[in-house]
Amino acid sequence: MAEISIDDVADAAGVHRSTVSRAFSRPSAVRTATREHVLRIAAELGYSMNPLAQALRRGSSNLVPLIVPDITNPFFAELARTTTAAAEAHGYQLMLCITDGDTGQTADYVTSMHSMFSPFGIVAPSTRVDLEALRRYAFQNRVVVIDRVEDDPSVPTVTVDSAHGVDLAVDHLFELGHRRIAYAPGIVGTYTAQDRWDAYGRAAERHGILPVILEAAPGVELGPGIVDHLLSESVRPSAIIASNDLIAFAIISELGTRGLTVPGDVSVIGFDGLDLGAHFNPRLTSVRQPIADLGRIAIELGESLIAGAPPDHVVLEPSLLIRSSTQKFAS
Repeated sequence: MAEISIDDVADAAGVHRSTVSRAFSRPSAVRTATREHVLRIAAELGYSMNPLAQALRRGSSNLVPLIVPDITNPFFAELARTTTAAAEAHGYQLMLCITDGDTGQTADYVTSMHSMFSPFGIVAPSTRVDLEALRRYAFQNRVVVIDRVEDDPSVPTVTVDSAHGVDLAVDHLFELGHRRIAYAPGIVGTYTAQDRWDAYGRAAERHGILPVILEAAPGVELGPGIVDHLLSESVRPSAIIASNDLIAFAIISELGTRGLTVPGDVSVIGFDGLDLGAHFNPRLTSVRQPIADLGRIAIELGESLIAGAPPDHVVLEPSLLIRSSTQKFAS
């Protein structure tokens, strides 16, 4: 007799496979009547959800690893939350793997995907993806990367048009009358981070303004280091574009300790559009990344991989959230 699968139960119960999965793994997430109906159909068919046993029999599980560098970073926390919801909607269970930025740990997690029988995995790197590790374990065709991977188009990717996002930020400040616009890159390691830096240089040239890169000295925290650099400029920039919201928060906090106000003395723009920015003081103007779409599309790309579709590369458009951390330049 053929093994009863979750899809068999879903078909018999007239529900989506994700509903069957939640009825077993997260009963509180399913309406009582629906849950009881699904469990009754499952019992009649002789189906029971034992993930390990099923994975061993089928050589596949519904566990999808999301490999991120740092869950204390609100960007990755939001990404994990929204990707979890997207995974559940497709009948998968997300497993969060934290690397602390260690590429070796990333490779270890990717290797572990074999023993977990994961159908695919998602990597959101803090540095460039170790493609050699993926190739070594023949796993490059089962990983989706939330970033660009220029070295190997066979790895599906989903990212945001960072260059366009930087253009939005520079254009906004230029329209407000700022002509001394600095960029704070923070830690550079991914293709996306380099894209933002390069885009700033092109936007500055397009507007005919002198590019100013604010970097922290070695061994100095980013916030204090960037502000030290800002104050050392002979002609102080009137606006700063930070490469992400966390750096923008750090800059604003440090400016406050030095007696400078935002946006009164310096306008500041972040890049991420985190929910936290709406509650910061001042409320942060930021280039918004569609974080929920990143996770949802990563899941969809993973499903396409295991269905045999060719790797796809999706680029999403950012938008500008204009809040109170930027204002017109007062000459």
